[in-house]
Parts: sequence; C-alpha cells; structure tokens
Amino acid sequence: MYNKCNKHIGFTLLFVIISNFGYSQYSLSLQYLTGVMVPHSEFTKPLKANVSGLQIDALWKLRLDQSNKIASSSTVLYCPKIGTSLIFLNNGLPVTGFQFGGGVTLGAEISVKREWLLNWYFTHGLSYVSEKYDTFTKPVNFAIGSHINFLAQLKVEAQYNILPNFSIGIGANLTHVSNANFAKPNVGLNAIHANIGVVYFPNEVYNTDRSSFYLHKKRYYTNPWAIGMRYAVREHTLEYPTSLTAVITDIQYRIQKSANHVWDIGFDLFSDDNYKFDRYGNSNDISYLDQWELGLKFGHQYVFGRVGLRTDLGMYLFRPIISEKPAFYNCIGIDYRLSQNWVARTRLKAHLNVADYMEFGLSYLW
Repeated sequence: MYNKCNKHIGFTLLFVIISNFGYSQYSLSLQYLTGVMVPHSEFTKPLKANVSGLQIDALWKLRLDQSNKIASSSTVLYCPKIGTSLIFLNNGLPVTGFQFGGGVTLGAEISVKREWLLNWYFTHGLSYVSEKYDTFTKPVNFAIGSHINFLAQLKVEAQYNILPNFSIGIGANLTHVSNANFAKPNVGLNAIHANIGVVYFPNEVYNTDRSSFYLHKKRYYTNPWAIGMRYAVREHTLEYPTSLTAVITDIQYRIQKSANHVWDIGFDLFSDDNYKFDRYGNSNDISYLDQWELGLKFGHQYVFGRVGLRTDLGMYLFRPIISEKPAFYNCIGIDYRLSQNWVARTRLKAHLNVADYMEFGLSYLW
C-alpha cells in the first residue's frame, strides 16, 4: 500500500512540474524553520519539544489566459499558484527523530503593492518519520505508528521584493504528519513554526498590466453530475492490528459560478469492514447491512487548473447502531482532472481532528 501511495504522489508531482515549467513564471525558495511540537492529545504530551528544519518550495503561476485583461498593478491582485515542496524537520527528541517529506503545493499570491506580496499555501503529500511507536522500545511515542505518513502543511507568508529577482519571506506554518490509520497508533505530530528565507524568481519582470495573472475559464466541467468510487484501508485497532477495507461510492451535483470555485452537494455511501469486529478482534455478529453508512455531503473545490483542493462537510443520515462516530464528518483532499470526464481523487475522512481513513479513487462526470 505504501509503495502504491509513493507512486501516485510521484507521478502527480512529475506531471505538475512538467506541465507548468514550460509556460509559467516560477519561483524557488529556501526557508529556515523554527518552532515547537504541540501535543494535541494527552497521549503525546511528553513529545513537546523545540523543532527546526529547512524547506524548499518550487512554485509556478498558473497558465496565462491571454483573452482576459487584468487591471493595473495599483490594485490588489490575486494569482493562484501550484508547485511542490520538500520539508525536513527535526522533531526535537530522540524518541521522535526527524521527518522528511514532500508533496503538491497549492496556494495563491496576493499582490498588495509593487514590493509587497502576501501568500497562502497548502501542501499535501508523504513524509518519512525516522522513529515510530514500539511497545517495548518506544512506548512514549504514541503519536506515530509507521515510518511512512501523510503530510499536510498550511502556510501564510509575507514577501518583500528587494530586487526584481529576489525577495525575503517570513511567515507562519502548521505542519502535520499522520498515517490516516494505516497503522496504529495514529495520534499524529503537529508542529507550529515560523519560516524565514529567500525567494528567487529566475524569469521575473515587473509587469505593469500584470498579464501573467491567471483567470480560469468558466464551465470547467462538461455537465453538473458526477458519480465516483473510492477505496480505503485502515488498521483496526492497536489491540487487533489487522488491515480492513472500506469502499465509498458517491453521487454529487456541482455548481460553478466563478472562475476558481466549485460547490457541490451529494450523498456518500460507505461500506466499512471495521464494523465486523470489536476493539479486540471478536466478531460483532452483524448483518451485511449493519456495516453501511449514508451521509449527506456539502463540498467546495478550489480549482488550480487541473488540480482542485477539496473540502467536504457531511452529516450521517444512517449509521450502524454500534457506531461510536459523531453525527458529522469532515474531509479534505486533492482532485486531479485526468480528462474532460474523469477525475482522480484522494480524500482524508475525519471526525474533527480524529482521522478515519484516506480514500483513493475515480469519479466520472457526465
């Protein structure tokens, strides 16, 4: 499963880099990270420590739409970006070691004045964590149950252009790693840290009409309906460390009335094998229908060319009697448009800050 995940992320990163390098302005940045590991559970309080590291970002402004003219540079302008990031972070303790990861980065640049830029970015990918939980040798590291984990980072940054091709950047980051229940335990590590660094623009030229800013065409999809199927694997419990599967089907109706925003409403149907067993692996002796969940879902997708940053909020209309899950669920993920009618999707399903599983699948638009 981990090898498959690595291949999916690798192909996505390669395609993003190749498809954007040839036609867009891009930037390279090197940042120093410093902050603190913040426990978000009583199980991980001993893991609080100072963290430090380095981050490299390669970001591209999205494809030009020459048919649209942008306002003058005296106004506040918005430019979506896409790229990739590499992150190395010392977790601050021998028992937690270090993490090294990378992923797809989505975000935007807000041009306030000629010299000042404000940026926001979200990175999603994979991270290798050097130390993981072990019942005998590392019982205190209850945060991470596997070496390979999913990475999520949210960053807000201000940049000041000191030269046409160089900027200084300073910002704040929230970096999270966990394995989406592929292996127990899965409390996860959260680091809050500042970043300071330099940004290099190899082909940057001050542009008075800002013609490099991207405007997305309306009617991104052919028709408003979509149907999809996704697959997920999670380890049941620490006491019964067996990988069980879930199959998710959905149908949704999409509404797009602006360049980069798509809203949708629909239903999620979950078939989850985890209901078959209790915490210790004993059979719950339930029928086939007692492992189904039905949810009403409202979603939003922020479109970056072929890539979309997805957030969903759902409410269970039906769930098994033995379920201990809350009434609502929330999801975040990335969509990639393979063709006019097919979209590849990955989505993390959670209940507030408690992950359920990571989903991988396809949707068909018609």
